[in-house]
Amino acid sequence: MGFSWVFAVIFYFFLGCEGFLLDDKTKPATTSSALLTDENYNALFNLIVHERQSRAKLEQQLARLERELTATQQGVTDIYHTSTDNNATLETQAKNWNILRTECKDLKTENNLLKMKVDSLDRKHSHLENYTNVLKQELTSLQQLKGITHLQTVLNVRNETTILREELKITNNSLNSLRNDAEARKQDFVALLNKADSTEQKLKFSIMAFDDKLEYQENQTKLVMKLMQDEMQKIGTYQNQTFKHIEENLTAVEGIQNVSVGKLESEIHNMSNRAALTVCAKYKSYSSGDNIIFPYVKTKYGVSDSTVSALGNSGKFKCEKAGLYLLSASLMTNTKTYVEIQMRRNNDEQLVLIAFPEITGASYRTNTFLFLQHLNMHDILYMQAEHTAYIYGNKNSCISFLQLTN
Repeated sequence: MGFSWVFAVIFYFFLGCEGFLLDDKTKPATTSSALLTDENYNALFNLIVHERQSRAKLEQQLARLERELTATQQGVTDIYHTSTDNNATLETQAKNWNILRTECKDLKTENNLLKMKVDSLDRKHSHLENYTNVLKQELTSLQQLKGITHLQTVLNVRNETTILREELKITNNSLNSLRNDAEARKQDFVALLNKADSTEQKLKFSIMAFDDKLEYQENQTKLVMKLMQDEMQKIGTYQNQTFKHIEENLTAVEGIQNVSVGKLESEIHNMSNRAALTVCAKYKSYSSGDNIIFPYVKTKYGVSDSTVSALGNSGKFKCEKAGLYLLSASLMTNTKTYVEIQMRRNNDEQLVLIAFPEITGASYRTNTFLFLQHLNMHDILYMQAEHTAYIYGNKNSCISFLQLTN
């Protein structure tokens, strides 16, 4: 492939010559045309070899740069994902820290309430002890009485004293229970505080490690980008020299290339100007002979607004560009009886038939078709219900037209 244009040039030079020279048989022709000498041929051949070597080196350099760029992009992507994971971890730890802080505040509040209850119980206990002492003093004074009436009073006081002692024991038990509960709460509070401190330290260490790693990765990325820029600058200088040399040697084939480019542009224009359309049906019950309408547009290229509007109003597709089309459709119905839907062309020709057999039980069912059809300019296509059926619309029932050739 690389030597084809070289042989074309050599052939061109040979055509410029009027004949071959044979010793003692043919006289040299008198001509002003330039001859292709051995020196010219060798120079041209060496020039072509040098150009191919330069092109191979340039392709190797470009391939190596592409591999380095891919590796750098992968490293940057890994750094981005690592940063995302670390941010998610930090957010989770921050949430856990807020929860611990809230629980610590709640424990402080409960501890204060317990302290207030203990103080209240201490005061009640002091009052009861004072009252008991007063009763003991009165009992001592009553023991000196000898009358029956006074003795009965003493017995009553003794009973009351016994009751008060029992109540005092109950109060002491409650007080001890509250003290134990307060002590347990205190231990829980201390453990929670220690856990919060440990979490905070771990969070600080994680942040510091992440910052160090991110800084290191940034420095490495900057260094790699700097090396790549220097290498690209060197290759750019080499490319300019090589391209200039190639441009001087390829001037002779620009005419052929221009013709090929023109054909390629024409083919690209034809491909970009092809029609592509996907529309979806409307939720509706269709009677026998009704055309199914498709008012919901999902995809539209190279199709006029009037054609799309006609599909939404009458259900008819008008071909604006002749060519080979790929036609496909998917329809859903919940009608349990036999249903038949046909695609017709130009009011008489049947292209495709979709049949839904009669069923019992669950009635939701879908049927599809896919086929190739050549359409002429102004051909009319439409989907017609041959039996009464309810069609589920929007994304459940759609039809597509894709132009493959002009």
